[in-house]
Amino acid sequence: MEVLSKVVSNHGGGGGPLAVFLRARRRQVRPEQHRLAPGVRRQVPGLRRDEVAVLAGISTDYYVRLEQGRERRPSRTVVDGLCEALLLDPAAARHLRALAAGEAVANTAAPGMDRTRSADVHRLLDSMTMPALLMNRWLDIVGSNAPGALLYEGLEPRDNYARMVFLAPQAPSFFVDWPELAHCMVAALRAQAGYESGASRLTELVDELAAHSAEFTTSWNTHHVYEKTMERKLLRHPRVGPLALHQHVLELPGSEGHSIWAHHPVDAATSNALPRLRHPRD
Repeated sequence: MEVLSKVVSNHGGGGGPLAVFLRARRRQVRPEQHRLAPGVRRQVPGLRRDEVAVLAGISTDYYVRLEQGRERRPSRTVVDGLCEALLLDPAAARHLRALAAGEAVANTAAPGMDRTRSADVHRLLDSMTMPALLMNRWLDIVGSNAPGALLYEGLEPRDNYARMVFLAPQAPSFFVDWPELAHCMVAALRAQAGYESGASRLTELVDELAAHSAEFTTSWNTHHVYEKTMERKLLRHPRVGPLALHQHVLELPGSEGHSIWAHHPVDAATSNALPRLRHPRD
């Protein structure tokens, strides 16, 4: 339970999501990235709290209160300064702004899909000729068309993309770029979670993955954030061979984080191989 407790506290406790994020990202900024002298007596990895405060244009006391969770609603100006001080990329900056907005963001989430819309989305999936998955914000695979279901055949579990990547024994050989994919998957899960990093569904998923994967624990504790839009997937399919695909993420507004992941072939070899997914005996 020691590993689980550490991971849980790092994603939901320790002063709240904003405080945990600030502490994790501060440790990852090297002093020389801001032209600060590293110093031979530096006792902490990354920047010191007073250095972040100066770079962000706020008092050290105020920044300490942010990291301790005693202050949880910084102004837009403060957040902008923190984004610059911590060298956050656009995805991480949006994540920080959502954490700073706190309950105001969490309570204004759009309602989920009703039964009628869900049925319409599944009909849309079935009409697509290329592999497609319906995902929720926790990366659960809540639907797919026939090619989508066959694209990842041989991998179990297959109910959640993160569980598939980290828990399926065949995943490291199935995904050509598994180390990079695994890191991006963790960062995407954290981005999807947003302020709800203490939600019970996420806690259960994180605990399970941490219990079985040291790689997951390491990546989760970096607090990196990745917003999936389009990426290239290289697969070694056990039946049809190598596949090179563009994976497009199509968000469904007003659905509480649902999206369609549609896969399109990168080359002619993949275009020729995909139809064979429908014919298991070929």
